[in-house]
Amino acid sequence: MTGDYSYVYFALEGDNFNPDEVTKRLGVLPTKIRRKGEPVGNNGMKNKFSAWYLHTEKTDNLFVKNLVKDVVERLFDKIDIINGLKKDFHLTSILETVLLIDENEEVSTPVIGQDLNTIEFLFRTSTKTDVDIYRFNSLPAKPG
Repeated sequence: MTGDYSYVYFALEGDNFNPDEVTKRLGVLPTKIRRKGEPVGNNGMKNKFSAWYLHTEKTDNLFVKNLVKDVVERLFDKIDIINGLKKDFHLTSILETVLLIDENEEVSTPVIGQDLNTIEFLFRTSTKTDVDIYRFNSLPAKPG
């Protein structure tokens, strides 16, 4: 693997709701949905909850706040609808940042931060945030 990559997603998650209803009420197509009870891969496991996701693309853009801004701008004018969905279907919301970071000290690391518009969105929708960081090293293995 070469280079860092990052992506951000907003999710509405709940025990058992219809993600299509979320799409209809928000007027935003999700990047991914999951339905409780549907199979996860071919291992016999099933989804334990339902969810509606809006993802950015995976990118090597080091300005993660721009990825967050992209998601928030698509949803900011939907705050009242999001809050209604959360109430009606007993949902939680999360804004997740996923980073793959190269341990190679010659490679820059991502810039993380939130603008005031994002903070307002998170506050008004009672959305939790989370950051998952995964490491790899692009340096060639040392012989030996």
